[in-house]
Amino acid sequence: MPTFLEVATTVPFDYEKAKEYTRSVEIPAFFISMAYVIAIFSIQAIMKNFKPFQLTSLLNFWNAWLAIFSIMGALMTGYGLSYEIYHRGLVSSYTHIGDYFTGYSGYWTFLFTMSKIAEFGDTIFIVLRKKPLIFLHWYHHVLTMNYAIISFSYDVAFNSWIGWMNFSVHSIMYGYYMLRSFGIRVPAWIARNITTMQIIQFVITLLILFHIGILSSSGVKVDSHPTIYWFCVIMEISYVMLFANFYFQSYIKGGGKKIPQRKKSIKESYSTDLDILFSLLI
Repeated sequence: MPTFLEVATTVPFDYEKAKEYTRSVEIPAFFISMAYVIAIFSIQAIMKNFKPFQLTSLLNFWNAWLAIFSIMGALMTGYGLSYEIYHRGLVSSYTHIGDYFTGYSGYWTFLFTMSKIAEFGDTIFIVLRKKPLIFLHWYHHVLTMNYAIISFSYDVAFNSWIGWMNFSVHSIMYGYYMLRSFGIRVPAWIARNITTMQIIQFVITLLILFHIGILSSSGVKVDSHPTIYWFCVIMEISYVMLFANFYFQSYIKGGGKKIPQRKKSIKESYSTDLDILFSLLI
């Protein structure tokens, strides 16, 4: 059975070996996600008796590496997806795996998949800094990580779009966090637009899934798997509902009372703005 390092360091990237590895870690990853849920609520309970940690330097590093990683991932998977669209057509890019999962785009899709475990660290910062921990945050982390690892070995063509869109949104989101955590002033409206981009990402995925469903029912061969397909449909519908509710509660209800007003000081505006987004950190 290959190890993570073997898969990550094999040149050229071996897609079959990567699939073998992800199959071998499906069950351990599930238990890791359950341990993650227990751990974050345990830490949250313990932190009630302590002052919040600042962790400024660690947070700066965390945001920086995730921003760089996401930007690189968006570029690499974006190139692979563009190649598939140009040479095989738009529909084929999410119905047939083609060459996308080989080479650099396949390698970065593998890294994307495994990075979902590392991103559990986002929540550790939230509970140690005693920031709001909402259901959407940890639910999204758990479901996305398990879906990414389980689906990787099933030759699911539409995962190319999911990976690229997620990388793209994360590159903006973590880039925003990085700039703000380093004290660089960035327009507050970006926070609202990041949530909007997340919702658009899920809607696009649902449209792709809807089209795949029509094609499959018409007898067209599609590189997918029934279980993975419906797992993704249910997951994406739940995300649209939860993110839309978050958007409404944070930016519309009560006249958008959670959006920092211009009259606030820069420090106060930064704190309020970042708390809203950090509760959604994904």
